[in-house]
Amino acid sequence: MVPSKAEELLCRSLRTILAVLKDGESIGDSEVFQSVLAGLEFFLPQVLPGIFADSGGGILDGFCPVVAKKTGEAEAEIIGLCILISDQTLAPIKMRMQLALNKDEVSWLECKFGEPGLHGIERTPYAFLDKALHRMYEFCYLEGKSNMIEWVYEETVGRKRV
Repeated sequence: MVPSKAEELLCRSLRTILAVLKDGESIGDSEVFQSVLAGLEFFLPQVLPGIFADSGGGILDGFCPVVAKKTGEAEAEIIGLCILISDQTLAPIKMRMQLALNKDEVSWLECKFGEPGLHGIERTPYAFLDKALHRMYEFCYLEGKSNMIEWVYEETVGRKRV
């Protein structure tokens, strides 16, 4: 399959960032990382249409990462909140991805999205961004909180290189 422009942008930008990091190092905020996040806004709904169609039509309008780090060769993890464009609400998201070694495409992607709510996905109004980010920070960094989120959607595409 031919990679989309969003996927190519995502891969080129992420590859540039990962080239200078050691495994486990954090990805700092930069213009290049913003290109990664912009690529994800378009790429994720293309490769995981079921997840985002079922979330009430919420196509992505941005990300508020709490953790972004290199996890291996051409591999990264991003955990945080995504902004749903339909109503500018927030939902938790966790992505792990691995880039193909010789071309600009994502060879493996694991995505976990959303928490259960009364009517499907729990959506936090954007006005509560600080509170939602604090909660995600606890999820990511405080001991004993690593399984705090019960994910509504979990999907993996591709095959992870070992």
